[in-house]
Amino acid sequence: MLRHGQTVMVGARAFDVLCVLLDHAGELVTKKKLFDVVWPGLVVEENNLQVHVSSLRRILGADAIATVPSRGYRFTLRLVTSQTQTNAVAPVLPKTLAADVQAYRRTIAVLPFVNLNADPDQEYFSDGLAEDIISYLTKSPWLLVVSRNSSFAYRNTTESNQAVGVALRARYLVLGSVRRAGAMLRMTAELVDTTTGETLWSDRFDRPLNDMFALQAEISAHIVSAIEPVYLHSEERVSALVAPKDMEHWDLLMRARWHFWRTTPDHVLQAQSLLTRALEIKPGDSACLSLMAFVHMAKLWGAWAEDPRAAVAEANRLALVAVRNDERDAFAHFTLGTALSCAGQMAAAIAELECSLSLYPQAAAAAGELGRLLVFSGRTEEAEEFILQAIDASPHDPHLSLWIRSRAIACFIEGRYGDAVRYAREATAKRPDWYFNHLLLAACLSAAGDLAAAQTSLKQAMGGRGYNLQAVQFGHPFVHADQRDKFLNALVAAGWEA
Repeated sequence: MLRHGQTVMVGARAFDVLCVLLDHAGELVTKKKLFDVVWPGLVVEENNLQVHVSSLRRILGADAIATVPSRGYRFTLRLVTSQTQTNAVAPVLPKTLAADVQAYRRTIAVLPFVNLNADPDQEYFSDGLAEDIISYLTKSPWLLVVSRNSSFAYRNTTESNQAVGVALRARYLVLGSVRRAGAMLRMTAELVDTTTGETLWSDRFDRPLNDMFALQAEISAHIVSAIEPVYLHSEERVSALVAPKDMEHWDLLMRARWHFWRTTPDHVLQAQSLLTRALEIKPGDSACLSLMAFVHMAKLWGAWAEDPRAAVAEANRLALVAVRNDERDAFAHFTLGTALSCAGQMAAAIAELECSLSLYPQAAAAAGELGRLLVFSGRTEEAEEFILQAIDASPHDPHLSLWIRSRAIACFIEGRYGDAVRYAREATAKRPDWYFNHLLLAACLSAAGDLAAAQTSLKQAMGGRGYNLQAVQFGHPFVHADQRDKFLNALVAAGWEA
């Protein structure tokens, strides 16, 4: 930020805290509100918040933020509006960027990877890596990607990431380096938010030098699969800071995603309301239509849809419209595949997932969902390949618990109940709020002969809900009757009354 015209560095979290306080300047902002917006879905110690407030006070003055004992904080400085501002320094942003903030926030640029070896002949590999990443990212339905010619103009640049981001009109940069050491190649990569300077993701890859082209393809695919969910999580967090009256299409979509992944009925309904507003602004948007289809499926899986068959029909209708509006949208095909599985059309569902992966091979969610449907089709060996592909490519994806859950179901089908219990526990540990994880754990424990533990898990799964046979079948679309009956009988043995 600028203080009396001088640049002052502010940590990313402290900046987020300040944004929330400014949005409610003069009003009480509770600690819970700050935790929910700045650290969504995370358990954070209260002293973390205190540290960031203290750092802001050192910059703005001790009286800038007042503490309301046991409740929260209030921003107390007078805000100067654009009408009364006189001697402020204007932000250094291109006019076109200011006119299209939504596009700027969606845009990512991949700079040429730095060749750390003295051998210029290795330059082709580092350039090829960046070019592959650009090529893969352009297939993502969520991102806008700066062209190679524009981003490669910043090879070995000495400018700051912020300056490069402004020049390329890209909020996000992918940076990396390549170093050869004997028979090994070491690569590093990171995703940087140029507005905050925060490194959102980074990783290192050490690989033997055997097939350089295969190595390039493997690493670039891994990087792309990891970047997309991190980018989406960042955008969801940014949208949570936008005042409701100022929200545009992209903010509405990102905030809807944030609510959707909290999966409770209240959050899912909030996601539905936000998507309705987004579709009023952009009626044919495939991403909004697809997520709205998932809203209806979430009601099915949670057993709280008022008319389950109508919910299945609406999810399929929305997904079909999304695909027709943009046949190249991998996320739309992924959505249609999932919706078709709820309708019992497993062969067509699998075909849609395969289409999604052909359009965007790095779509970890599509790979994981294809694995899930193959499991329920009894094709457990084929399923393992896709599930592991999804887990390896995107270990921080919000779908991760679902993929591990699919491994548990595969083990259950194969009669490996010890492994089924292990994977079901892991899935439940990652998302204990998903009660169908507890339901699966109950079935696996029951099949393994631990009825007491199975009954405990079943009680956690039900939690007073009427989780009936129809709801179980929507979420567990077994193709083969004997496998479905084995699963249901295990639940009955644990005390479930269908």
